[in-house]
This record gives sequence, structure tokens and C-alpha cells, in this order.
Amino acid sequence: MVLGIGKRKQDNYDLIILMNDREIRTIPVESEDEEAVTGAGMVLPKADAEVRYFPGGGRAYVYGYKGNYLAESENIARLEKSVVLRNLFDYGSTARTANIQFYVMIAALIITVFLLRH
Repeated sequence: MVLGIGKRKQDNYDLIILMNDREIRTIPVESEDEEAVTGAGMVLPKADAEVRYFPGGGRAYVYGYKGNYLAESENIARLEKSVVLRNLFDYGSTARTANIQFYVMIAALIITVFLLRH
């Protein structure tokens, strides 16, 4: 099943997160693309995973939890979304500087025309 450009739903893929020496979390993969795996609202980079294959088919992405790894991964995902949103609505700042340059050039042109006429 295709979820979007480059994102595929994987029914037999799992995220295995080693929380500490005594706790392991297994989360089904909701979607994946070339760079990241998504499950339970977390977006984790594939580069940080150890990939293991199940004998009956399927794949497990194993993440060793060190410190605030999950919290930092969630913060990075939130930061990426906020940067995208900020850039979507940041169209006015470049237009203002371009307008100032335009007005300065028009003023210089008008002054030059007046000086050359007299």
C-alpha cells in the first residue's frame, strides 16, 4: 500500500527499541521511506538502526536507546516540521529588502535624469 511519495506501509516490519538493560519495546512500522522509519508517532532515521531480517519474511529495525535518543528524535521531527512551516509563511522578508533596493535605484535614476536635464 502506498501512503505517499516514497512512503510504504509495511505490515511485517517492526521497530525494536532497546530502552535499557531490562526493557524492550516492539512497535509496528507504520511507514518508511529512504531515510526514515515511522511508528507510534516517532520518526527514526534508518542510519541509526541495525537492520535484522525475520526468517519468515519481514524486517526489524533495532535501535539501542542511549540517553534521550527517542526524545531527541521526536524533537528533531518537530523541528523539521516547524522549519518547513516557517519557510512557507516567510515570503515577506525577502520581498521587503528587494523593494528597498528597487526604490533606491528609482530615486538614483530620477536624480540622474534631473541633473542631466539642467
